[in-house]
Amino acid sequence: MVEKKLQTKKGEVILARDFSEEYIRCLGMGEGLGIFFHYRYEDAHKTRNILTAVSGSPDHWLACAVSANCIVGYVAIVGPEPGSRWGEINTALLKSSPSLADPVLLELGSVEVSTPWRSMGLARELFRFMFEDPFFEEKIVISRELSWHWDLRSSALTPLAYRSMLLRLFESAGFRYCETDDDEIGYVGENMLTARTGAKVPPEAALVFYRSLRKTEPRGWGWG
Repeated sequence: MVEKKLQTKKGEVILARDFSEEYIRCLGMGEGLGIFFHYRYEDAHKTRNILTAVSGSPDHWLACAVSANCIVGYVAIVGPEPGSRWGEINTALLKSSPSLADPVLLELGSVEVSTPWRSMGLARELFRFMFEDPFFEEKIVISRELSWHWDLRSSALTPLAYRSMLLRLFESAGFRYCETDDDEIGYVGENMLTARTGAKVPPEAALVFYRSLRKTEPRGWGWG
């Protein structure tokens, strides 16, 4: 297990990653952590079960912020779903750069911070801690941000303001905004796709990835 101490206005927090399932089972869940942000005790319990499963999976990665034996924030990264558009892109990346380990394409599964611990930069520190792992330098990590998952009620932000806040957070961890014609992301204007390309991802793999974000090339001046 890798740990790092972090001082905050509410006291010391332990950032942890590469831990066992047993580590999660012994922790409580902070206020406001729950599936789709509609907090109930059952949702927090389900979320802890999901985090336990993630910590025991070889194709999932998890970093948590812990205070007083309670999870007060986490970042989860997962592999692409087989049969999905992102799974197909992962297959294309492997063909373009056989030296890379499967999976090349990963996805930000979720990032949450307990309600009393927000606005203290904890999510930013969790991202920084997660991506200190050199493992991610040979990976492309995407984040599909869908506005119906956002905690607009607690934040008192408009969807566009919340989107801007998330984009700043992701950019601090090396993510960049990407244009895509993905149907789910294009459903409403606030949704967005961002991606973090590791420093050791070959240029040919990065090119395959960015070209795959649109099924057709835009047509207009210079496109024949």
